[in-house]
Amino acid sequence: MPCAEYNHLLNLVKKRRTVRRFKPDPLPEGCIEKIIEVARWAPSGFHTQPWEFVVVKKQEVKAAIIKALDKYAPPITNTKPGDEVQAVSRRSFRDAPAFIILLADWRAKVGLPGHPTEKNAAVARIYYSSLANAFLYLHLAAASLGLASQWYSAVSHPEAEGEIKSIIGIPESLTIYDMMVLGYPDAPPNPKEARSLAEIIHYDDCGSMDFRTDERVFADAQKTWDWCMSEH
Repeated sequence: MPCAEYNHLLNLVKKRRTVRRFKPDPLPEGCIEKIIEVARWAPSGFHTQPWEFVVVKKQEVKAAIIKALDKYAPPITNTKPGDEVQAVSRRSFRDAPAFIILLADWRAKVGLPGHPTEKNAAVARIYYSSLANAFLYLHLAAASLGLASQWYSAVSHPEAEGEIKSIIGIPESLTIYDMMVLGYPDAPPNPKEARSLAEIIHYDDCGSMDFRTDERVFADAQKTWDWCMSEH
């Protein structure tokens, strides 16, 4: 079985990392279009392709979006049990040369089975899976071009989203799913560990003993939190 493409994909996935400090260096001409070209081929429910992409490069537009995010983005805190809750400073994404905002176009739901006209739980599940596919493709495409990216989910905070939609002029029928910050890394990310393959694969009639205990989940969560905080 040919494995060169698989090995390339695995290396790319391992290489892709969230970066939180960016250089202001301009991006190569046409690279953003190449990134979105990959994302537009992402799988979507019943091929509805319920997405639009807004590229933000103008300094004044970026500054307005940053101001909205600074105002409404929830603070990160060290919420480990037994610790005094303290705010953790966010590393800046302000120097990144571009943002890509992924929008959900809810009008496309009429292409789903039954041609729903109203947003409901079933529609939302299909949409969020579809948009997550496109968003992941964006990040992988950026990594393949040697660029760094950050997943900045605070744009979906209701008040921040309202301001950003107003700044850009996004129609009411569209909502913000997420924003990718794009550029060159100003500092390398910390090494990343992943749970082992043997730990996460379960076959056929596996029982509850094959899965993590509550204590193990809690311990893993603490370890992951410590790692995340070391990146902020």
